[in-house]
Amino acid sequence: MIRNTKQNWEIGQQVKVGFMTLKVIAKVPTPGDYRPDAYALESNGKFYQFVPHNGLVRCYSLEEAMAA
Repeated sequence: MIRNTKQNWEIGQQVKVGFMTLKVIAKVPTPGDYRPDAYALESNGKFYQFVPHNGLVRCYSLEEAMAA
């Protein structure tokens, strides 16, 4: 049974996305495109970009993860 859990999406906090535990590196605001804000995440030296309701994408660099 999965319970509704609250996660802290502040910079430096650990969050779970699916089966992965990732560290929040940055919050990337996306004004004007009507999508939720993106997050740059890191795990074991690998970078990811996460947009709620749109999914998790593997990136090759932090700059790519922070590109909106």
